[in-house]
Amino acid sequence: MSGISWICFSICVCLLLSLFRHGGDPLSPSRIFGFIWSLSIGLADLKFSAYQQTWSTTGWMLLLIAVFAFLVGTFAVYVLNLKRNLKPIPIMRELLGKEQVKENRLFWLTCVVFVVYVVSYVINYVVKGWLPIEASAKNLSRVDFNVTGLTFLIYLVPAIMFFITLYFIKVSGKKVKKIILVLLGTITLFSFLLFVSRFQIIFAFVLCGTLLYYGTHYIRPRTALMMATGVVAFFFWISSIRLSKFVALFLYYHSRMNFPKAYAFFTEPYMYFVMNLENFVRAANQLDYHTYGYYTFDFITAAAGLKYSLYEYFNLNRHPFLISGYNTYSAFWSFYCDFGVVGLALIPFLLGFGVGLLYYRMRSAPTIKNVTAYGIMIFVVAFTFFVFPLSFLWFEFDLLVIYVTLRWTIVRPAMVC
Repeated sequence: MSGISWICFSICVCLLLSLFRHGGDPLSPSRIFGFIWSLSIGLADLKFSAYQQTWSTTGWMLLLIAVFAFLVGTFAVYVLNLKRNLKPIPIMRELLGKEQVKENRLFWLTCVVFVVYVVSYVINYVVKGWLPIEASAKNLSRVDFNVTGLTFLIYLVPAIMFFITLYFIKVSGKKVKKIILVLLGTITLFSFLLFVSRFQIIFAFVLCGTLLYYGTHYIRPRTALMMATGVVAFFFWISSIRLSKFVALFLYYHSRMNFPKAYAFFTEPYMYFVMNLENFVRAANQLDYHTYGYYTFDFITAAAGLKYSLYEYFNLNRHPFLISGYNTYSAFWSFYCDFGVVGLALIPFLLGFGVGLLYYRMRSAPTIKNVTAYGIMIFVVAFTFFVFPLSFLWFEFDLLVIYVTLRWTIVRPAMVC
């Protein structure tokens, strides 16, 4: 193991140990970001795959510019809020408990969103005639299941699961409605598993987990460990659906791994972590053009119906300089490809600053809306090693649905002290 890996994994351990400090918040933005990126860089420097290359000084500098820019942004907010009165988490839970919801409206809005999901799902299936879980048998990619203008409605799963969780937290009694919501949640979860997709399910876990942590007393060290174990188990279970033993071995050899074949099952999670960084460093060293917002603001061109027209007109290459079948570059690639070093420094700084502002607003004025907004950004920050979720149209649509529903259903007490 290299010195860099030792340093990165030591940072991960220190961050985990800091959770035991009295008053420490395990979901603070710098802690989440620091852990994810220390882990990612540490794993990448292990060089378990022959596809991985020694990074140049320029590659290291470009990657670290973005990482430190985000941390500087969060630190700037920390300095600005040094004297701000932050509510301890137990007090936050007490204040959040005073907020009420319009029970009937929340229930029916959840049902409406569920119906939109089911109708979109069925139409998508009728149009395509197959499901992503069948993709391997049909020699097709899950991406081929998309129907333009329709499939993104199926990605309402995080919103549905979040609304059901909120209903159970805030509404007492109403056993019949809760049974109905459990049924809707079960149908949603198991039908979406046929997509063999982890991203939206993990988004739902993060949203619901954040609400449960800040808004209730259910999340304690033991339950947090159980939830984390559940998420990891889910990740590997989905992998086991997508990859049989023979496919896992094929992926092991295809990825040219240099650890024992007995651990072939770890190939996919390892490569999904490290190849984002490898692709970024390789491509950033060779890029000689910029796209001025096309990737960072992808959801705008997608909503306007111009995404593919612009892509073809300018003859863009979404996956340049690839050295393997892994085609993601981390969130930083969008910023660098669009705006160069300026974007690589400025946008992560603004992202860190914005997430920090949301965090301190939530800690000083706890409301369900503020907790939800921060929970969304936790997901964005945690997945910067992989993609930039805010650029996806389906993600923005989920945010809109969540915002409108909360606006129509949350009732704040007349006075919060």
